[in-house]
Amino acid sequence: MTKFILLILVSSFSFLVSSANAQTPTNTAGDEIQKLRETIQQKVKEKLQEISQDKTIVNPKKAYLGTITEISATTLKINSKTKIYEFVISEDATFVNLKQNKIKISDLKVGQDVLVLSLSKDTLTFAKKIIVVDPAKLVNNKNVTLGKIADISTTTSILVLIPTNNKNRELQIKVDSKTEIITRDNKILKFSDLKKGQKIVCIYTNGQNSTYPALKIITLD
Repeated sequence: MTKFILLILVSSFSFLVSSANAQTPTNTAGDEIQKLRETIQQKVKEKLQEISQDKTIVNPKKAYLGTITEISATTLKINSKTKIYEFVISEDATFVNLKQNKIKISDLKVGQDVLVLSLSKDTLTFAKKIIVVDPAKLVNNKNVTLGKIADISTTTSILVLIPTNNKNRELQIKVDSKTEIITRDNKILKFSDLKKGQKIVCIYTNGQNSTYPALKIITLD
């Protein structure tokens, strides 16, 4: 764009100089040409300064997870537990609920957990998309452990697993109807097929107290 503007100005300068030369080939014409040259040079300088000053700094999109503490038609504040973030709500912002349906800004309330997709320009951060979320579903709480079965309860569906990388630790693993138990060859097993001393890979979630619900158990021997 800058090169285009300069090309137009230089072309205009050349045309005016040629006209001046054709009309008054005297010392007076030379003075006029010099003045014209200085005028055009000043115009070019002013245009370059105008272009250089008209810059908008745009930063990449970022996502922020937090709880709404304040919201209005134009601004939003969320608490991410470590910091308060403020946003200017973009004129073309979209809003989505837990069911992934579009909603209105008036449907958003203080206390809701949201994911804010933003775009920064200069010193302002604009909220481009605000999604209502369930924080528990965003946290990856799955754990994978390789170890040996140290004990199996005869009255409950609980086994004790000793991790290979930490033999001083005992994990109480809870098995239920949703737990998938298979061999390394994908043969389906029952809880009663598991044996003490057996090496397994256990995929489990964070549980209450010291018992961890098992999602999947794979026997290795």
